[in-house]
Amino acid sequence: MFTILICMKDINEYIKESYESRTTHLDLESECREIGGNSTSFKGLLSHVLGVTIPKGSRVLLCHKCHNPNCSNPNHLYYGTPKENIIDQKENGTFKSAWERMVDKYGYEEACKINGRGNKSAGGKANKGIPKSAEHRKKISESLKKSL
Repeated sequence: MFTILICMKDINEYIKESYESRTTHLDLESECREIGGNSTSFKGLLSHVLGVTIPKGSRVLLCHKCHNPNCSNPNHLYYGTPKENIIDQKENGTFKSAWERMVDKYGYEEACKINGRGNKSAGGKANKGIPKSAEHRKKISESLKKSL
């Protein structure tokens, strides 16, 4: 069972504590509880249990140490940084790149359109054949000389 702490601490100060300090309440021997809801409601639940306030606009993530995104057991939840969340996802084998998440959400063809992958690139030769001013040619020449 968990205990409710009396003193309230701002989440922005709490998240500066070490990972070890922020996870001392974890007890993975207890079972996952799936009571419905989402990370927003679970954030509030954990906030209540840990005695932490969450000001509007705080960029702190709710992480599931049990790796069950539906779990609402406060003994399995902790507040983490984006970096810690990615490390956790990689260790759990659930990490997906932004591209993979986009393909999952929209499908490959639509993701290509959104990401601009369907456009043909001129490969830096988009101006080829277009007359250039003397000033433009001079800048190109100077740039090439610097790179040599």
